[in-house]
Amino acid sequence: MPVCSSPELVIYLLHPNALLARDTALQMAQIGYPLTVFATLAELVAATARQAPAIVLVDLGKMPVSPALRQELLHLRQIGDFGLILLSSRGNFEARLNAVQAGADAYFIRPVDLLVLGKKIETLIRHRELPPYRVMLVSEDDCHAEVLRQAGMDVVCTHKPSELFNLLGAYQPELILITAALQDCSGIDLIRLIRQNTAYLDIPVICVGGESADTMYVPALIAGADDYLAATIDATHLVATVSGRAERYRALRGLIMRDSLTGLYNHAAIKEYLVREMSLIERHAAPLSMAMVDLDFFKKVNDTYGHPAGDQVIRSLARLLQQRLRRGDIIGRYGGEEFVIVMPATTRDAAVAVLADIGVAFAQIRQSADGAEFNATFSAGVAEAGGHADAGSLLRSADAALYQAKHAGRNCVVAASPS
Repeated sequence: MPVCSSPELVIYLLHPNALLARDTALQMAQIGYPLTVFATLAELVAATARQAPAIVLVDLGKMPVSPALRQELLHLRQIGDFGLILLSSRGNFEARLNAVQAGADAYFIRPVDLLVLGKKIETLIRHRELPPYRVMLVSEDDCHAEVLRQAGMDVVCTHKPSELFNLLGAYQPELILITAALQDCSGIDLIRLIRQNTAYLDIPVICVGGESADTMYVPALIAGADDYLAATIDATHLVATVSGRAERYRALRGLIMRDSLTGLYNHAAIKEYLVREMSLIERHAAPLSMAMVDLDFFKKVNDTYGHPAGDQVIRSLARLLQQRLRRGDIIGRYGGEEFVIVMPATTRDAAVAVLADIGVAFAQIRQSADGAEFNATFSAGVAEAGGHADAGSLLRSADAALYQAKHAGRNCVVAASPS
């Protein structure tokens, strides 16, 4: 099985049995998740106070989650923002309920499929790094927008229903909030218009009505709304409703748009984001660069060390890109060993410099499989959007630069010539 000394990923394991803890840590390290093991909860709490982990694993064995342990775990959650996963031999309803009440994000019954556990770890880490929910408000009053912004959401407003579809394509909201009373048309009719477009069938739509939600509740649902709220709704209720529906929409979209091996965007999703970002730069006159990244001699890695080793090399590069690039940069697995990176507000030369630094760091990562150690590298081609008519043209330019990088000896970054 492969292992890599990938960029720092802090995961703590609480396990009272030293022998079993060592075995779990060894197996998790083999799939790219190094663990720091603690024998007591006091040691875990002290370490968490010094350095907050990304994930905490607690192996309960056959022990139940007692009221005392539940309080200690809840206290632990207050120290830092991390994912909490419990491992147990108990699979009954009471055990699972106690885990939820202890603040657990996930609960696994032993024996645990470590690859499934690894995917859950990636999901929890990604969830904590996600950008704010994107909400579109169609209303003549911006009061709801201020409430949602104060809750940390990204809100775009329009007072004109006729502008909605242009904004939808550019902004790609994760929820649409519509007031029932609009100047040009009713909120109910606008919801019907949205649902007639198959591209927006799955976006959550909430309608906010008059003083009471009773009279228009059923018509709104029939029109296609997911919920109908009274205009007098309090801020806490509004934020909870919007964030809950946006979170589920994001999770379902993630199942469709994410690559299962790396958690990055898949081929279709990264192309969709590239098209969207190119439409935005036309309005804002900001630079946009994109890179095509390809692992060098990847077939040789698979042939020599096996496909699990190849998968781990792909995961290690994906994790490094996520850690080194900005939150606003969009990373996708384009296929096989190839990645696409979309870098808004970034010039071609700046993108080349960033990727060159990442290339140096990646080449230093120790990869190993069944005791044999090796290093991996990548080549990249970078192109800037200026002068390109569409996303396809930009992709072809970056791909041509990648081809040049391969023929220049690999393990390098080449910039495409300006268009």
